Amino acid sequence: MRQANIRTAVAALLVALLSGCTATRLTTEAQLPPPLIEKLPIRVGVYYSKEFREYVHRETRGTIEYEIGLGAAHVTNIDWLMRAMFTDVVPVEDPAKIADSNPPFVFVLEPKFEEYSFLTPKDVAGEAFIVTIRYMLTLYDGDGARVDSFTLTGYGREKARTLASKEPLAVATQRAMRDAGAKVAVELTEQESVRLLIRNAGSFSPLRPPPLYPPAGETPPAEAPPRAAPTVEQTPVGESPSEAPPEPEPPPSTTGV
Repeated sequence: MRQANIRTAVAALLVALLSGCTATRLTTEAQLPPPLIEKLPIRVGVYYSKEFREYVHRETRGTIEYEIGLGAAHVTNIDWLMRAMFTDVVPVEDPAKIADSNPPFVFVLEPKFEEYSFLTPKDVAGEAFIVTIRYMLTLYDGDGARVDSFTLTGYGREKARTLASKEPLAVATQRAMRDAGAKVAVELTEQESVRLLIRNAGSFSPLRPPPLYPPAGETPPAEAPPRAAPTVEQTPVGESPSEAPPEPEPPPSTTGV
């Protein structure tokens, strides 16, 4: 009887060990649609920290361990997006050491993960996985000084097939990345600090036309005087050209007239 109880206890222990946490591992892919924006002719830098490049989100929900690789796909996405927005994009190893760069940078951007979170159908008693990704973008000027920082958030949703399926979570993550990428494409150059750096570099965003007059203290470039339109003498009706009053001496001949 005692041996039977021992065998039962051992069996129960084995079942408990075998029914422990199951791992759900997924790696996001780099997928962004082509942005419909006009490329600005400026030189910018992008700085990716080691933490950002290798970022993996890990958490445990009940008996499921989630491990979601985000860093590598985001580096690819941001590189592609920045090259669609600006004519010259250069990776930077340290924003504090760019002051002597030649040609100079208009600005350097550093992305960081602020939040990655998701809800499963079990969490919300629904039928979809919902993903939120929040980023902080830190802005440096051409001398490497920190100028500004702002956050952008992307959201994604995908209908679930099974509660433990990783495919809907991967799709929802991709959609959150695309949503965030679209916001970067539209909102980055709308930031006043970014506009100011572009303006100081002598380039103007297509979203805002250049001023009609130069800034105070600057002299507009010299331009050639406008060419006067040739005058045409009118002959009164009923009179012949010989009867018209004498014409003034014509101006010096101009090429093409």
